[in-house]
Amino acid sequence: MANENENQNQFSPKSVEAAQEVLSDLKAKAKQAHDSEDVFMMSIMTDLISVASPIVTKAVARLHREERAKINKAHKKLRAKVRPQQSESRPRLRREDDNPSAI
Repeated sequence: MANENENQNQFSPKSVEAAQEVLSDLKAKAKQAHDSEDVFMMSIMTDLISVASPIVTKAVARLHREERAKINKAHKKLRAKVRPQQSESRPRLRREDDNPSAI
């Protein structure tokens, strides 16, 4: 089931990396158009970059948020697992040992 959820996620590391490559290619083509002084191609590349860049930036940010959420979830499970063990082995106060009904 976990694999099924990961496959349904449109922001997989592979897809985000591919999107970053597309953006890099657009920037390289824009540089080529600038170097060859091709105003028409430069205007097209500028428009494409202005559309693609925010999309890629948001996808990267979302991927990072999802990775942090997985780490936080794993940490929470680990804390819950360790917590009962710690409460059993914690030092007891003198008042807890002498008079259990005083609690």
